[in-house]
Amino acid sequence: MTEQQQWEKEELDNGEDLKNLLYKYFQYWPWFVLGVILSVVSAFIYLRYSTKVYSTQAKIKVLDESTDGGLDLSGLSGATSMFNLSKVNLENEIQIVKSRRMFEKVVKVLDLNTVYLSNATFKSSLYYNQEMPVKINWIAVDSTSQKPESLIEFKTTGENSFSLQEEILGSLEAKYGDTLAYGDYRLSIEKNPLYVAPKEPTGDTNFLFKYVSTANAIINLSESITVEPVGDKSHVLTTSMQGSNIKRNEAILNELIKQFNQDGIEDKRLVSKRTQEFVEDRLVFLVQDLDTVEREMVTYKNEKDLIDVEANATQLFGKEAEAEKKRFEMQTQLAVTQDFQSVLKTQDDLELLPANIGIKDASVNQLTGEYNQLILERDRLLVSATPENPAVLGLNQELSRIQKNINASVKAYLQSLQITLSSLEQQESFSSGKLGGLPQIEKEVRSITRQREIKERLYLFLLQKREEAALSYAITAPTIKVVDFAYTSPFPVSPKKKIVVLAALLIGLLIPFGILYVLFLLDTKVNSKSEIQKKIPSLSVVGEIPQLPKGSKSVIEANDRSVLAEAFRILRTNLNYFKSPKHLERKAQVVFVTSTTKGEGKTFVAMNLANTLASAKKKTLLVGSDLRNPQVHTYINMDKNHKGVSSFLYNPSVNFEELLIKNKFGFDNLDVILSGSIPPNPAELLLNQRFEEFLEEAKSKYDYVIVDTAPTILVTDTLLISQYADATMYMVRAGYTDVKLLKHIEELQKQNKLKNMGIVLNGVKENGAYGYNYGYGYGYSEDVKRVPLWKFWAR
Repeated sequence: MTEQQQWEKEELDNGEDLKNLLYKYFQYWPWFVLGVILSVVSAFIYLRYSTKVYSTQAKIKVLDESTDGGLDLSGLSGATSMFNLSKVNLENEIQIVKSRRMFEKVVKVLDLNTVYLSNATFKSSLYYNQEMPVKINWIAVDSTSQKPESLIEFKTTGENSFSLQEEILGSLEAKYGDTLAYGDYRLSIEKNPLYVAPKEPTGDTNFLFKYVSTANAIINLSESITVEPVGDKSHVLTTSMQGSNIKRNEAILNELIKQFNQDGIEDKRLVSKRTQEFVEDRLVFLVQDLDTVEREMVTYKNEKDLIDVEANATQLFGKEAEAEKKRFEMQTQLAVTQDFQSVLKTQDDLELLPANIGIKDASVNQLTGEYNQLILERDRLLVSATPENPAVLGLNQELSRIQKNINASVKAYLQSLQITLSSLEQQESFSSGKLGGLPQIEKEVRSITRQREIKERLYLFLLQKREEAALSYAITAPTIKVVDFAYTSPFPVSPKKKIVVLAALLIGLLIPFGILYVLFLLDTKVNSKSEIQKKIPSLSVVGEIPQLPKGSKSVIEANDRSVLAEAFRILRTNLNYFKSPKHLERKAQVVFVTSTTKGEGKTFVAMNLANTLASAKKKTLLVGSDLRNPQVHTYINMDKNHKGVSSFLYNPSVNFEELLIKNKFGFDNLDVILSGSIPPNPAELLLNQRFEEFLEEAKSKYDYVIVDTAPTILVTDTLLISQYADATMYMVRAGYTDVKLLKHIEELQKQNKLKNMGIVLNGVKENGAYGYNYGYGYGYSEDVKRVPLWKFWAR
């Protein structure tokens, strides 16, 4: 096989050989046509019954989160963040979109636990749940014992009744709204109020449905939905999904976008909600304090029988009023700051802090805002990462540092307020000293009034902050902007008709080509004249004998005009080129016909060559010299033990004339001598001088002596007598002789073991890619037919 591959490679180096190689395949063009037809038909059947898959896409833009979620109505401005927290991390957003939590919400909203299919024999279509005439409610499913995702057939049997059919569970008839126990399923089926019946109802609703667990539904969504950024510098994400139902695809993507946006809004509302809770907790205690002060004022006035003690004190307390005003502000700041400090000490770590509660220290407000933003960023990371994630640990360290800075800033701010308050109290005391003439009772009333005013202001302030927090919670901005809602291309992504048909054409050509290639690759037989010429360039192919059709004559007759006769006439002509001047003088030529192994047609060629020479009025003798396996007797219907060459060699008393058999092929000038009985020592018999005497006597009486000899690779008989031959016709049979045996023929020629060798190729297919149409249709044979145009390789 390796030598065959090497020779085919050498053939490709020549253009003519390449053409012959192509013709070699073109002989089997019906198989290529059949392969293409079957492949294309299969492709169209596949396209007809395969489910079309469409691609649905939607685009969203993730908005920057540059605020902490609270409303800054205090007038504080100019604060900047130490970290760029407004940059969107698309990888985190992608993980949130594709999280099981998001998919689970989509499954529940769209009822993807139920899958509806058409009841078709070859091609089942997937329905969209909202378009079905019924709605199935799964009450309980025992997934441990029930065959998973069993297909159940639904069929209406009346206006308010239906039937269920399943291969294992059997059939069940019920009414809408009934609670059914069907195998290990507990379910109820109701009419879909949103269903719009077709204009021409068929009166029969028949479809299949099955239960899909939430876990499997989530897995199906995660496998079919992809989320990718549009570009490296873009904040736009593309979500895509492939499926057979367009409306179902679009509904899933739109719902997923909705749930993702709602999830982001809920995250941003956490800060406002925490601020509102803090204010409400403080209001409870402040109401109690305000009530205590009011009661104290009522009690004191009742005891002193007072109504208005401040009517004439305006001028006396002018300077004191300014100091009091500032002191009130400082006390308010001090109270709010102390409450904020209490929250810092009592609340758990890594919780959101109340923001914008009225503290007028820029450092504290800025650090609080940064702390809340880092808390939200950490919560987003924990959706798709573990607490041991390096990014989470980094945020933990940053939060700890900022918390320490907040504590230090609050502490420093309290100290500043204490110092300022002490200074204002000193100023107030100084002013109060000038009012020593006022009654002591007025001072007591003012003291109580001041306490009441502080509590009232703080109460009103907290009420305002509570409303601000509630308003911020209600009007939280969305976290995404929908660039494109779900849109489906009208052209399916699978199957692609052009690609399938093109692939079918290629497969239809490649399969026959591959089969033929393997067959040719495994074929180690000689099939053409060119193979012999390439392997043994020093020898000529002097004749090509066509393969006989079944039932045709194998023996050439007088005036034969068959293709076989024409082939042997060409061989007879070429045989003249092996004559030397010596042969021309005496006109006697001994021609050995041999082969490598048996079965290559040497007896058949020897016999017909003799007939052809005899038809040319040449006196010819056909000698059967294969003493081990004689075959000539089979063509003349005689006993193989008839006197022949072995008798002449073994018995000196037998003369040449006794061996001749005449008029067996219808030619007067053709005689036959058989091989005779098979001797026990054929090689020794051929070595004696009697065989040379036999040939000399034959040459003296005939023009041509055709000797059918034994195969060369099996026995040495032919090589022992090769020196007596004037020409040797070496048989090679197409489709029978192994290519490796050509090496043996070449060695015989190089070592000059056979004289004047010429190759005769037997069994050539007529009108084939490598055969010949002898006679060319020019009156030589009535059987010769013109090659049709579609067999262009044989022309």
